[in-house]
Amino acid sequence: MRRLLSLIPLTVVAFVTVAAAPEEQAMLDAFDTALTAVAVAASGLALFGLVWAGFLLMADGASERGGRARGAVFMSVAGLALALSAKGLAALLASGAIPIPIP
Repeated sequence: MRRLLSLIPLTVVAFVTVAAAPEEQAMLDAFDTALTAVAVAASGLALFGLVWAGFLLMADGASERGGRARGAVFMSVAGLALALSAKGLAALLASGAIPIPIP
């Protein structure tokens, strides 16, 4: 019973989020469009970073065991993960899966 009562505020927040005013919905759509653009740009930059890491690996050879190339791959993947997690977090907030306390 206690678990059931704890779910009631989540459903109320979800219904409030779904019934957003037209101005709020326009702002959410603009924010979603901006995050989509950031995700697409981050994907392209990550692809460029991985290609650059391949060039670094070929240039350095096996002497360093790929130190600079390994760092380039890690930074590319970490940047892509950061950009996509921002898009995912925004989607969770918009769907009401993560409740936003309203003061």
